[in-house]
Amino acid sequence: MKQQIIRRAGLSLVAVGLMALTACSSGVDRQVDVTAGDYYTPEEVQKLSKDQYSDYCASLDQELANLGQKSQEVNGETQKLKAQTASLDSDIKKLEDQYGQKKSDVDAVQKEIDYYENLPKVWTVKDGEFLYGISAMDQIYADPLKWPRIYRANKDKIEDPNLIYPGWELTIPRDWPTTWTVQPDEYLGKIAWYWEVYNDPAQWTKLYEANKDQISDPDIIWPGWKLRIPRD
Repeated sequence: MKQQIIRRAGLSLVAVGLMALTACSSGVDRQVDVTAGDYYTPEEVQKLSKDQYSDYCASLDQELANLGQKSQEVNGETQKLKAQTASLDSDIKKLEDQYGQKKSDVDAVQKEIDYYENLPKVWTVKDGEFLYGISAMDQIYADPLKWPRIYRANKDKIEDPNLIYPGWELTIPRDWPTTWTVQPDEYLGKIAWYWEVYNDPAQWTKLYEANKDQISDPDIIWPGWKLRIPRD
């Protein structure tokens, strides 16, 4: 656009320079529309009458002023667009930072999930090992007091929790059970007390409420019953 302005301004100067040559001219029959980009040729300018020349110069000056005004408007819009672009760039940078933080959090959670998923679900007993010590291992439960869960999960092998033998493959439960098969000598409070259930004997009422279709008296449950364990 600036090149057009310079070009048109140059045409105006050329026209001024040729004024003396057109003073005695008889004029040119063709009419031009400067606003549409239609101009006289240099040869036609030399043939313009004085009135035609004056009108032509006025048209060029007006078009130059119009183009100058449009240039200012375009520059103003350009500055607005630059400001909007800068604001968008700032928003994008914030979103990228948030994404980076969220991704870091997700990666950390995934790393933890991978760790727990790769923990052993079966343990082969070695010489000198016992349930208390196996439960204390970091890759098992990292808590020696949780050995009863290993015992409860392996009653098909273990008669006496103080006697286990090298070579035995013990199941290591990893999930939170949603059902429970009642064993001899168990009652609702005892089952609720198991740490893999609720770790709180007072929560026996949850078991009772969830299994009223089987339990008429909460003090009486029978081995072999399969109880639902609600997980809120």
